[in-house]
Amino acid sequence: MKKLTADKSSASQPHPNLDFTKIEREIIQITEEVKKFSKASFMMKMRKTILPEETGSKGKHLDGSILGNNIKNDEISPLISKIRSEPRSSPARVKLVRTIMSLKQEFPLSLYRDLMIQAALTIYLGDIAPATLQIAGQTYRLYLEKIVSIHKKNLVVIRSDQLKNVNLDLIAIEDLVKMDENEEIDENEESVLQEIKITLKLLEYTESLDEDTRSSITMSLKLDELIDHSSKQKVKRLFGSSGNSGSSKNKYMLIFRKTLASLEIIKRIPILHSIGLKLVAKLQEIDSKLPMPYLIEARLHMQALRIMTLRAIQKDFSARPAMTPTFNKAIIAYHKALKRSSFTNLKPGDITVLAEFAQVAYYSYEQRKVLNLANHGVIKILETGKKAVDALVPRNRIYLNKQKQIYNAIRLMRRFG
Repeated sequence: MKKLTADKSSASQPHPNLDFTKIEREIIQITEEVKKFSKASFMMKMRKTILPEETGSKGKHLDGSILGNNIKNDEISPLISKIRSEPRSSPARVKLVRTIMSLKQEFPLSLYRDLMIQAALTIYLGDIAPATLQIAGQTYRLYLEKIVSIHKKNLVVIRSDQLKNVNLDLIAIEDLVKMDENEEIDENEESVLQEIKITLKLLEYTESLDEDTRSSITMSLKLDELIDHSSKQKVKRLFGSSGNSGSSKNKYMLIFRKTLASLEIIKRIPILHSIGLKLVAKLQEIDSKLPMPYLIEARLHMQALRIMTLRAIQKDFSARPAMTPTFNKAIIAYHKALKRSSFTNLKPGDITVLAEFAQVAYYSYEQRKVLNLANHGVIKILETGKKAVDALVPRNRIYLNKQKQIYNAIRLMRRFG
């Protein structure tokens, strides 16, 4: 297969369909617009509602009209009207997305992108419920499927001479990607193949997402709950409160459990990572002595790194510059979690933190060249990983193999580093 002529040209051409950071920025901007509109005066809302020229033919994300303007369906218009009058209404927005998803017709890829943004918007507006998380995951997966579907059609056209008298529906996309790998192809086709491979791998990551969301998210969480609780904690610290009352502590533990469950789903959907980090920050603000919020922060960064690594493996060099900073953020969060964990009187939470850090420590050794890590930095991470695994082994011999790996890595790094 023909290589791109220069790494530099590849690095300057990221795949726009998979630019989740750009999509996140767009969602954050729309979230701010919705909040601003919700605080606007009655007369300002009426002005924006009754003046059609301000809406535009393509529609807006604020009221969901960007989805409904080009779809003729009797159910859609009332939902858009409902959202226009109450843009923070999650049930109406979720119903709008579900209604369009149920339609038996194909739409341009841009509509599936907008569908995903609308679904994610409910989460960014602070309604983190079973329905909103489920629809966010479903639209993300649907968007990835449509990327592959559209590219498959384009590849079939390109390779039509090779595929005469073949039922194209029966050809798996993986087989199309593998065809004639030794053949010279142009940069456009190289880019398409690259995007297909990345998207297929991302789809693998989401295989159990819907099922996991249904089984693990059973209670709704409002971002306002976390904000309100963190504000109360600030006041208590300011006035030297002696601690939480029993009811307040129970309420916080319920919020804490709901938030952790939501974050385990959020980390698997790239466009939700920013709101995930906001949730984590609120947990850290409420109780800075617990290791779990810092562990979850580290997991969010590691999940982002996983996607960047996948892109780099598929020769999307635009992902490389962010890999090392993202790993460093993860390590900082892991260290904060370790500081709040015991190495002697191990509780289940401590075991989780120590075991995960030991894994990441050895990962830093294995991937030191890809991540461009300095040798002395890797040795420091490994030495901390050694402390963690040494504390784990007396409790469970299952960690013996990881202990040997870390010992060998330290020895080799000191000998040749």
